[in-house]
Amino acid sequence: MAALLLPALIGAAACAAPEDRPEPGEAVYGLPLAEQFQAATDATREAGTAGFLSTLVYGAAGGDAVHEAKGSQDYGRGTSRATLSLTAGRHFPAEDLELLRRSAPEGKQTVATAEDDVYVRNGDSAWLRYTPEAVNELGETIGVIAAHAAGDTAPYSGTLADLVPRVIPREKPERREDGSRVYRVTALPEVAAELLPRDLQSLQRDWGTEPVQLTVGLDADGRLASVTADLGPVLARLHERKVLGEVKRLRASYELSAFGEPVRAGVPGGRPVEDAGKVLAPIGTLDDGRCAATGDTGLGTRTVVRPVDCADRHDLRVLAQVKVDRVLPGKQDIANGDSYARVECERALAAAPEDWQRGGAYAQGFGLVGSSQVGSTFRMGGDGAGTTVAGDYTCFLRAS
Repeated sequence: MAALLLPALIGAAACAAPEDRPEPGEAVYGLPLAEQFQAATDATREAGTAGFLSTLVYGAAGGDAVHEAKGSQDYGRGTSRATLSLTAGRHFPAEDLELLRRSAPEGKQTVATAEDDVYVRNGDSAWLRYTPEAVNELGETIGVIAAHAAGDTAPYSGTLADLVPRVIPREKPERREDGSRVYRVTALPEVAAELLPRDLQSLQRDWGTEPVQLTVGLDADGRLASVTADLGPVLARLHERKVLGEVKRLRASYELSAFGEPVRAGVPGGRPVEDAGKVLAPIGTLDDGRCAATGDTGLGTRTVVRPVDCADRHDLRVLAQVKVDRVLPGKQDIANGDSYARVECERALAAAPEDWQRGGAYAQGFGLVGSSQVGSTFRMGGDGAGTTVAGDYTCFLRAS
């Protein structure tokens, strides 16, 4: 009798099995609300691969400027590849655009990451490999590139994906018909400010307390699908420092797609690879008269350059390394020592060889890069308060 009942029991178990299967996304949505974003990050990585689009939009009356990174990620290998670009409307404020270009060279740039290393290529140039050692050697300017190295959240860092596991949802999400969820949460302003290019981050230390509003979308399987952020509170703090004054809106977005589909190899192949630490140098370390190129460093600044022979094509020639060290009477309203450095550069130009001064290869005149600190001092004996200005600058000639 028992033998006759066995097939029937097996058949009943087979019919019940589908009902026992967890619903899609249960590994995320079945957890307590406070744990769901970390679980969603894990579920996203378990997909293996994904395409992504990350944007930072600066809105002004004259149109928008957009920092964009578009590419793919291989979570298993810890690699990514993306195309980076900066586009701006014709009437976007010129002064603000110049500031944004410091973190985005002209034209499109390809970036690949492999664990701690970041590879950069402009156009058809060779790949430059920025290792952690190269970053330490070349200085803080390289932070704009190092910020994309693979992190705990994703193989391409510096996006809204980095913020999601650091935010705790407090209210239940909106459930859509397809099973996806939409959460509305807030982030600390100093955390949201990490999305900015490093040059902008360095301009402000106190980001205030006004929260940044985020909208996080998870798909039916509990994977991260989209994030948007209104960075208005961050922009307001920059305005206090008189930075990006014509920009009225600042928003960030991040989208993932094509989960599990094949992606291009993150580690570059088929082209030469150069060690950035060996072929680049801080411009402040170059001797007077040395020439350098800036077009294929992967940077939008002249702070770090590629030294070259002056007989070869170059963008600049070092005119002089100068120092600013002044003590001014009273409390002065001075932002930096740039104007004093410019005076020193003019003196250096006047003393330079004649063929550097009269047209020719350097007809575009000189420029300068560097930084300074403004402080205050108080002297006993009746001299009263004073303002100190000190810094190091490089004067250079622009090559035509």
